[in-house]
Amino acid sequence: MSADPTYPLPPLPHLRLRATVAAAEPARLPPYKGSMLRGAFGHALRATVCTQGPRQTCESCPVRATCAYTRLFETFIEGEPPPFLGGLRTSPRPYVFEPVGEANARRDYSPGDQLTFDLVLLGQAVELQPFVLVALERMAVGGLGRHRARFELQRVAWRSAQGTWHEGYRRGERPWSPVEAVPLPQPESSNGHGLTLRFETPTRFKNRGKLTSDFTFRQLAFRMLRRVLEVAHFHVPEAEVDWTFRAFLERADYVRVTDRRLRWWDWERWSQRQKTSMRLGGFVGLVRLEGELQTFLPLLAAAELTHVGKGTTFGLGRVRVVRG
Repeated sequence: MSADPTYPLPPLPHLRLRATVAAAEPARLPPYKGSMLRGAFGHALRATVCTQGPRQTCESCPVRATCAYTRLFETFIEGEPPPFLGGLRTSPRPYVFEPVGEANARRDYSPGDQLTFDLVLLGQAVELQPFVLVALERMAVGGLGRHRARFELQRVAWRSAQGTWHEGYRRGERPWSPVEAVPLPQPESSNGHGLTLRFETPTRFKNRGKLTSDFTFRQLAFRMLRRVLEVAHFHVPEAEVDWTFRAFLERADYVRVTDRRLRWWDWERWSQRQKTSMRLGGFVGLVRLEGELQTFLPLLAAAELTHVGKGTTFGLGRVRVVRG
């Protein structure tokens, strides 16, 4: 095995917000809240910032390059993407919704019951936090769930680079003061040759057009790397992305999946556009990795932030590194 190839991951400034909303009337919500939150947020954001009216399509809008909605939610590619990303119509969205806590699995909410979720803004999306806050307020009042039950935004906190939470907004008491982005955390050095990855929300990988939970670490590392590089290329203007990462991925062949404890989790989401339920499945569980992992710790730390696979904007593919 050759000496460690160095591969510089691009910077990925971000801001993690934690929002709490309270039911203003009885509500029945889906068991997994991520897709619901993403959809309601998109409708509220467009209603908040669009100056052209509902009949104007975003694709042909003359102000789409500067609009907060298209920068966050309908991220059209302006100019030519690099050859590696040729054929993409839109870039990855620069945010991730993460429902928080086991209590979010509940279906029925009475007035006053709370729902908490994280919203991670990536790259330039951090600049749009004032629009995001207004959209969160409007989304709660506009209603959540299939029957649009009314909620109220109670508070929003933000997490610092040191991992501490700070209250940024409280309903009726404290207005929002914009805060700066924080860098990716530096991963701890690995004292051993093994760690465990915990896939906490359904993770969707396709191989030859079919969903699968059978993958090598190299295949996993490639998906993680592509996700990080795409976000950085399109949403971090100062990022210098190195698209020559073959040697880095070849190093992944020396990391083995020694234990795979995965199960399939099917769930349904309501499509407001198609007026029907859609079933989306993915694997959750644990994967044990053994080998020379030090090289990949920054990538794993980035993947904890960006998620991996399909459906990352509404929280699918959430992965956590478990040491020991």
